[in-house]
Amino acid sequence: MKDFNLESEIKALHVPKHRDEYWEAFPDRVLAELRAEPVAPVRTHSIMPELMWVARVAFACLMLGFCLWQSRAPRALSHVLLKDERAFRQSVARFDHNLSRFMQDEHGLHRLIEDQP
Repeated sequence: MKDFNLESEIKALHVPKHRDEYWEAFPDRVLAELRAEPVAPVRTHSIMPELMWVARVAFACLMLGFCLWQSRAPRALSHVLLKDERAFRQSVARFDHNLSRFMQDEHGLHRLIEDQP
């Protein structure tokens, strides 16, 4: 905004109508308000911080339970795999002895005798 426009805008403004006492006391009132300590805003009680705290505790408990569950799961899984590995090793060991018990005909390879301990 140019100076000319600014001056015309200021001149176009009208001064509010008040008594002379108002204008005489106006500077003192402004200075008193400037010197006064600011009033702390009134805070209303919010449930959000408590809700966030509860959510954090619940999440921590959930993660702790998950970690405890995970620490037991590998043991159970390794037990099952170890059991299957033993069975696999036994069948591979028997395969070498039973290799001669296969027969081939027009339908393919067949076992002559089923597993014998």
